Amino acid sequence: MRYVTIEKVEPGMILAKSVFDEADRVLLGAASVLTIDFIEKLSIRGFQGLYIDDEISKGINIEETISVELRNRGVRSLRECNIDESLEVAKCIVDQIINSNTLSLDLVDLRTFDDYTFRHSVNVAVLCTIIGMGMSLKQKDLVDLCAAAIFHDLGKLQIPDEILNKPAKLTDDEYNVMKEHPILSYNLLKDRWDISARTKVGVLYHHENEDGSGYPSGLHSSQILLFAKIIHVADVYDALTAKRPYKKPYALSEAAEYLMAGYGAMFDKTVVDIFLKCVPIYPKGMEVVLSDGRKGIVVENTTHILRPVVRLMDGTQINLNDGIRYCNITLQADVEELELCFN
Repeated sequence: MRYVTIEKVEPGMILAKSVFDEADRVLLGAASVLTIDFIEKLSIRGFQGLYIDDEISKGINIEETISVELRNRGVRSLRECNIDESLEVAKCIVDQIINSNTLSLDLVDLRTFDDYTFRHSVNVAVLCTIIGMGMSLKQKDLVDLCAAAIFHDLGKLQIPDEILNKPAKLTDDEYNVMKEHPILSYNLLKDRWDISARTKVGVLYHHENEDGSGYPSGLHSSQILLFAKIIHVADVYDALTAKRPYKKPYALSEAAEYLMAGYGAMFDKTVVDIFLKCVPIYPKGMEVVLSDGRKGIVVENTTHILRPVVRLMDGTQINLNDGIRYCNITLQADVEELELCFN
């Protein structure tokens, strides 16, 4: 299977992964043949792309890091502000990832505009768990970290929709309202005796920057809890790579560059470095363009994050990590020039 942006999806293509609406109902099941009508409706709903099966992508199997059922369960628990259920989801996410045979993340999540906040929170929870494992955190620590990530945007449920989903740049006043969401999230959790203090503090300070320019308290690096540093990296990465009504998505490689550019200013360098070791910049099934103009699909990643194994459109397979043969060839994502706009 391979991932195709919605603009490039064509009638007659075979859907490889089911797509769901904001109520977790199946809109279109796997193995369905896509029609013009289906494609138009999915585009209107805000889907930025679909996974399809075809001959050129035959044999490329993308394993879910967590099950679709668990992902949807997490979305539903957050939508209902069910804290008890969300805590159970955090435990299940950690269990599934620990027991998984693969950490090849399906980062191009099939989400719509309407359910962005909830799916974003589940994505961030998965990313944080992967980072935590890369930092050799114990299972109990991973559960507390995953819970903090699940809850980090919970306060956005109290932000007016006209601000939260505004299809344009926020005014200064609106941005100040948006900046209240870490405190709102913390207030929803602070009286829960069964939620650890570090989980609550991770939620409260996930927008703090290393140089003290973040919010809500303007903390500097040594004052920021590790959980908050990890959530900050995962949060920004997932926000950058998401399509929103007011912005196009960053390519995964460009989002990684953004994180590296923020070393020491926004982000903790160690956390970013661990992230880049654990999360593929070019996940399996992604279409790419080689620097010599040829197009292909990522088959698998290698020990070098920028040099995966690629299947060209003529069926030829090349390992860009073979420096002797392909040292002069690099990759760029097969996307248009993108812009940054996130809160």
